[in-house]
Amino acid sequence: MSWLVDALIGVGIQMSAGFIMGFLAGYAAKKVAKVVAVVLGIFILALMLLNYYGIIVVRWEKLVGLGEEALRWIEAQGTSVATFVLMNLPMIGTFTAGFIIGFKKG
Repeated sequence: MSWLVDALIGVGIQMSAGFIMGFLAGYAAKKVAKVVAVVLGIFILALMLLNYYGIIVVRWEKLVGLGEEALRWIEAQGTSVATFVLMNLPMIGTFTAGFIIGFKKG
């Protein structure tokens, strides 16, 4: 019977730690995402302006190619991520819930 109590305590610690870390990560991610969006937007607008006045020539197809390359890399890493998630399901589940709540609050 004590093994069951120990297992439940372990799962409880995993779940509560996952939620707290998820909340903090979600809150921070929203704050960082706002700053990154503004900086990236200003950078793209500056590129467009410089391209318009002929100061530089921007090959937009190369920028799109970088994004497609990044997506292929993410897709290739998907199997290792799926294995990690399955091995740590209680913590990942509560982390995700905490992340969503933290992101909304941030």
